[in-house]
Amino acid sequence: MAFGLYGLTQAVLQIPVGYLSDRVGRKPVVALGLIIFGSGSIIAAVTDNIYILILGRFLQGGGAIASTCFAWVSDLTHESKRNMAMAFMGIAVGGSVVLGMILGPLIGGRMGVAFLFCMGAVFSLAGLYSTVWHMKEAPRAQSAAAGFGASPLGIIKEFSNYGLTSLNIAGFTVNVCMISTFFLVPLRLSKDFEMSQLWQVYVPLAVLGAAAMMICSSRADRAGSKKVITGSLMALAVAFMILFAAPGVKHTLAGFALFFAAFSILEAVLPAAVTKMADPENRGAIIGMFNLSQFMGTFVGGLLAGWLADVSESSVFLILAVGSIAAAARIHRAPKVG
Repeated sequence: MAFGLYGLTQAVLQIPVGYLSDRVGRKPVVALGLIIFGSGSIIAAVTDNIYILILGRFLQGGGAIASTCFAWVSDLTHESKRNMAMAFMGIAVGGSVVLGMILGPLIGGRMGVAFLFCMGAVFSLAGLYSTVWHMKEAPRAQSAAAGFGASPLGIIKEFSNYGLTSLNIAGFTVNVCMISTFFLVPLRLSKDFEMSQLWQVYVPLAVLGAAAMMICSSRADRAGSKKVITGSLMALAVAFMILFAAPGVKHTLAGFALFFAAFSILEAVLPAAVTKMADPENRGAIIGMFNLSQFMGTFVGGLLAGWLADVSESSVFLILAVGSIAAAARIHRAPKVG
């Protein structure tokens, strides 16, 4: 419960928090979310009671501002540059994931887990200061705060859009693949690398992913997102087939590198495509639906990998390959994506 409640709370609150940001503005919602997250971090840091820790994790997940932050970036960027803007967001998010995987065990091992929660509180305060004193809202977001925009029924109609639904399915699939891969591949690599040596794998892959993200985001801005998304999903399928067919260390590293590049591209291009298709007055809620799909994918992917890891690790990669192909086919059939 303490480990998983954060993701579940994030998933449940993405749409209502995004919708709220469409109505009252991005800045107050982001500021409140950071305060809630910081409060949860402090509670988790000072307790040794499991139930209070669960409460702290619940509050951390209550700071569900991912959809609002992506909507805010979208508000401030022209459509022709949005994929590149999302690429920088993706680098920040993806970079933090890699740093967390490298530094978390090192810092937690030396300073204790409570210190990691304290770091979360400090970062939330830094983000709160930046949000309140240095960030500005676009006129569109301010007009939305004045009460303009569609009704909740109008938002539901947007969710039924085939292109948006296809992007949500792709977001779900990508996160199933992400959490499953980051669960299984390090277990394989631990047979040939010490856990303290895995940074030697992650850092070059992070650089590769960032480069692929920037190149393909620029291409998506120029020529559209559909081919980039479809190609990246197919690249995921190829990576999983490599991981399925050959468990040796060289093939594992090759498949992991291809996965990392394709995943990095999709982390930037998918949300950018969603923002382009969403009604500007309801962008926060629409991105909230996309983020809900992603967080549910994280939950399902962890469940899938944990369930099948001891039974048949390779079967997970085969399932992920089939899922990636199905998502690519759905995107290919969509009349418009991004």
